[in-house]
Amino acid sequence: MISVLIVDDEFEIREGLRKRVPWNEYGVSAVMAASDGDEALQMARQHQPNLIVTDIKMNRMSGLEFLAELHTLPDYLWKAVLISGYDDFSLVKQAIQLGAMDYILKPIKLDELERIVRKAVDAIERERLQQQTQDRLTYQVQFAEPKLQEELLREMAENEYDPYRETRISHRLQSLRLDWMSRMPLLLMAIEGDDLRALPARPGMPDEKELVLFGIGNVVSHTLAEQLNMPSALFKDTHERWLAVIGCPDPEMLDSCRTIAETCLLRINQFVKVKASIGISPAPKELNKLHQLYVDCTESLEQKVVCGGNRVFTGSVEDGAAEVGRLTIREPGAVLDLVKYGTDADISESMSDFEDMVKSWELPNLKDIQQQLFKWLMGIYRTAASAGWPDRSWEQDPIGLWEQLEQYDTLQSLQDQVESRLLSLAGDFRKMATSSSQIVQEAEKMIRTRYAENLSLQSVAAAVHVTPIWLSKLYKKEKGRTFIEELTSVRIARAKEMLGDTKYKIYQVSHQVGYKDPVHFTKLFKKLVGVTPKEFRRLQGILDD
Repeated sequence: MISVLIVDDEFEIREGLRKRVPWNEYGVSAVMAASDGDEALQMARQHQPNLIVTDIKMNRMSGLEFLAELHTLPDYLWKAVLISGYDDFSLVKQAIQLGAMDYILKPIKLDELERIVRKAVDAIERERLQQQTQDRLTYQVQFAEPKLQEELLREMAENEYDPYRETRISHRLQSLRLDWMSRMPLLLMAIEGDDLRALPARPGMPDEKELVLFGIGNVVSHTLAEQLNMPSALFKDTHERWLAVIGCPDPEMLDSCRTIAETCLLRINQFVKVKASIGISPAPKELNKLHQLYVDCTESLEQKVVCGGNRVFTGSVEDGAAEVGRLTIREPGAVLDLVKYGTDADISESMSDFEDMVKSWELPNLKDIQQQLFKWLMGIYRTAASAGWPDRSWEQDPIGLWEQLEQYDTLQSLQDQVESRLLSLAGDFRKMATSSSQIVQEAEKMIRTRYAENLSLQSVAAAVHVTPIWLSKLYKKEKGRTFIEELTSVRIARAKEMLGDTKYKIYQVSHQVGYKDPVHFTKLFKKLVGVTPKEFRRLQGILDD
């Protein structure tokens, strides 16, 4: 319904208009009256009437001043009709400029007033309908926008760039508030749950895989919003991976994105209770290279077949450097290998992870951080003791360790204390003359005898009792090549032998040397040998069917 405010300092005119005009016939439900502009302004602030009928000349605040004040009220839409004498016509022009839609001359004729009021009511109802339509469209667009964004980004990522569609895509990006993607280089992050297909389906229960996917997306979304200060967009591809497009105007942001990816992984483990793998494109690229970024990310995830999952990958499966990853101090097992096999420089480098580790605990105050560090150090000492470390002072006097940590009240000073203790622990292990050669020899034996199995850096590291990162580092140091390079070399050498025997089909060769995907085997063989397996046979005079 519509409300009206009548403003006139003459009582007879004001009350006459309020009582004699059949307002309800025009769709007006409430009629208010004010004796001057000051009183009218207070009523307008309180009730926000739709239609205002006001005299121009009044005591104190005039009708013109009243209209000018109405413009200062936020989120208030109104229509105004002026009551004017013949000698006020120059003022009427000013009123029209202030937003009045019409005027009526004194003495007021009811039929003329009816025409003007109906015109005003029609305009108010028309604008209301337009506003409702606009609000509904806005709501629909806002509701549909995430879905439209996902469809567009999926289409762009999974398909080659088409220059003939550039203008259309540019318009769609702008309409979906993604036009920032065309103004800066982009990074892509692919997040994939490990072994999702193995999740059990429970009768009468929602699809657990869908719940896990939702949980992963929720964790990644919140982490990006919390830790990233650049624009980003999250969507799912057709292979049930979450993909995050991240604006990256500064190449140095790549390290920050890796840290954010590691935080995402920790939170997925903690809150969704599943393992996952994350691939990050190795370098930022422009929008027209989005498909290449997608290929880079998804190919990097193939490393988990060889290296094991639940980690961040930043290179292709054949990239030997990618298997090493970053030194970490977050797990006692990783710290044990660090102090047993690492140099002092390795230990100092690993401390770059200290601040992120402490932040990931999300503890509210210094006392809680000190307590958590105490537990963390005790866990490392217990692990070291089980590996033969003879020092038991930490076990005999744990209070002394706690009291020493309590003396330091800044993150940097606590970090210095931790680093000092790890360096001391490393010194003790060096006196014990721990040899790494036997570990590498055992790993090499496994590669040469079990290459056809689903062998991974993670599984071999577990068999020789070190963490994957340290097996990779030790293997590189001892053999001059990485674990993956060694495994791939053995497999390809065996594949060459088998391709010389016509009884084997190419897909059989692929399976028997450890590659379950013949397409991937063919791509890898060509990259390393220079020809495809089929071409390799032909060069040896073997015609393949």
